[in-house]
This record gives sequence, structure tokens and C-alpha cells, in this order.
Amino acid sequence: MPDVRRFALLIVLALTALPAVHAQELNCQVTLNREAITGTEFGFLDEFREELFRYLNGRAWTDDVFRPEERIDCQFQVTFTEALSQTAFRAQIVVQASRPIYGTAQRTTTFRASDTDWLFSYARGQNLIYDPNRFDALTSVLDFYANMILGYDYDTFEAFGGTRFYERAFRIAELSRATEAGTPGRGWFGQGIEDRSRFTLAQELLDPVFAPVRQAQYDYHFTVLDHFVVEPEQAWVDALETLSALHELYLQNNRRRYVTDVFFGAKYQEIVSLMLDAPQRNEAYAMLTEMDPAHIGTYDGLVNSR
Repeated sequence: MPDVRRFALLIVLALTALPAVHAQELNCQVTLNREAITGTEFGFLDEFREELFRYLNGRAWTDDVFRPEERIDCQFQVTFTEALSQTAFRAQIVVQASRPIYGTAQRTTTFRASDTDWLFSYARGQNLIYDPNRFDALTSVLDFYANMILGYDYDTFEAFGGTRFYERAFRIAELSRATEAGTPGRGWFGQGIEDRSRFTLAQELLDPVFAPVRQAQYDYHFTVLDHFVVEPEQAWVDALETLSALHELYLQNNRRRYVTDVFFGAKYQEIVSLMLDAPQRNEAYAMLTEMDPAHIGTYDGLVNSR
């Protein structure tokens, strides 16, 4: 658990003299769309949502101590796109997580990923079993993104605090190599310059070359957002410094990378709202539109609102 949370929790425990107990870390909502798959023989898929909900929320993913109010809010949005047989399916999944902004009633998105290549098997009455040492096309994807949620959340409270979770996600991706799921086109590994696979995300998060992205995850949340209400002018300065560090990384690599796409995919709208009244908004606009052209229409609001 990040130091801030651990420190607060230790104070509470010391005052109440209650024994520490482990609790589930995730507070996940699961939505399911199977409009593309019709027929009474697929009616059992209605229970799939409950199985995912139980699997994600019903276990402890770490040895850290979480109070109920500290659980990480997240969403798994699953859309079935094809039935390959009565028990084999192709689906898309959007995973998102958020945390509170200190001193406000607002929340900020810490992680968002859209995964279009999820192939797995699921049969009527099947229970989902957690086994970190065995690859499973269904549960390993859930494990991968649970660790991503934890890693991104921990990185917002302590610089590089989520490393152990990215290492777990990387090992999960490595397990897929020995299976059919490890072939390109099944989500775990990709090809070419626009590789947006699960393995690539985990690899880039652990690569020292992309350390500025993880540093930005901490700086943006803990230094900028959590202090904005108290010191907005300083927060604007810190926000520009964070963007400048990401821009320098972009110039060194001369192209977009998956890990930076994930960062901006979660943050682009919020950054515009944050910097809208900042004296540095034009500088921010120039860097943002170069680093993240996919959201240039939103960034235009920084210069067109005046």
C-alpha cells in the first residue's frame, strides 16, 4: 500500500487497538453487453457478469491492509463480439479505475485501457479459479488488468510504487508465450510500430526508458491534483513541468508509445479543464497536440476558449 495510506491506517489502528485484517482492494463494477450473440443456447452468459464480479471483488490481490473506503473504484465493461462455438468467445473489454482527489469531492481517472482482442472459453456453470502460476485465457486477462489497476493507483501515491504489480502483469504475459494465446492477434503480443498488446504495456512500464511516464503518474496526481485546491498557481507550474518531461521523452523516441497513450487516454479531458485558466496554457497546448494528436480536438479548447 502507498506510504500515505499505510501511515493513515497505522494511526487509526494504534488509536483503536484493533487487529489489522486483509480486505479486498478492488471495488469493481462489471457491465456486460452480449447483443452480438443471440440465441437461447447462450442464455448462460448472463451469469458471466456475476462470475467476473465475484472473481475481481471477492479476493485479496495483495498482502496490504485496505480499509473499505480505501478500495479502488474500477469498471470492467465487457462486450461480446463473436461466438466461435457454444463455449468459445471473442470479446472487447474496457478497464477503468479512479481515485479521489485530495481535499475535494471529485475523482480522477488513474487508468483506462481499451482491449479489443480477448479470446476465451466459458461454459455453463463454470467457476473462475485464481491460479497465478497457470495461464488461462479468461482469468489471466482479469489478473493482468487487476494488477494494472493496482500498479497505476499505487504509482499515484508513491513514485514508482506500483512496480511489483507491473512485474506480476509482465509474468502473466510471459506465461501466454507457451500457449496458443501467445500468437499475435490474440491480445497478448502484437507486431509492428503500433503494437498495443498487453505484453507491450507491461514491458514499457518496467523499461527505464519510460520511467518519465511513471514519474508523471505520481507528479500529476500527488503534486498537481492533490494540491490544486490549496495552491493552484504552483500546481499549474508543476503540471507544465510534468508535461515537459513527457514531451522530452516523446522527442527522444520520435513516436508515440502505448504507455504514453494510456496516460493521455485517461487524462486528456482533465488536463484541459485543469489548464484552461493557466497562464501556461499555450505552452501546454503546443506539447499536448504534438504528443497526443488523437485528442487534438479536445486540446483546441485551451486556445479557442479565449
